[in-house]
Amino acid sequence: MIDLDTVTKNWRKSGDWKVAPAGLSWIDEGSRIRLGDVVRLGDGVRLGNYVILGDYVILGDGVILGDGVILGGGARLGNDCTSAVDIGFADGFRVCVAQVNGVAWIGTLDKWFTLADALAYWGGNPSRKLTMCLLQSAIAIAHQNGWAHK
Repeated sequence: MIDLDTVTKNWRKSGDWKVAPAGLSWIDEGSRIRLGDVVRLGDGVRLGNYVILGDYVILGDGVILGDGVILGGGARLGNDCTSAVDIGFADGFRVCVAQVNGVAWIGTLDKWFTLADALAYWGGNPSRKLTMCLLQSAIAIAHQNGWAHK
């Protein structure tokens, strides 16, 4: 696990951006990232240019974030996902959608499961009405990208 607070503490800055030096396997030289506190990356994570990660973001092994990805505080993405979208904060949790091998997955601070399982898990819970609204957005994103989600 890479602790970005430690790794990036001596990187050159350009305004609010930290600029990646040469020689790193997980980000190209010159790429810019903006980091909150306590950001952790699993093995084999790859960050694009102009990525913004909020406080307490955890990325599992093999996650790929393309250029311009923004993940708010409390975001969690599990292993081997790509095409992440932060869809918002509701009912006390940040909610993200991404795909693993063409299947839509949902990440929250303490959960990482398929969109279908997320819908089943929260569907009958009256305290998760706003979460269900965000999951409707996740369904639309999955449909637009051709990700399985049933």
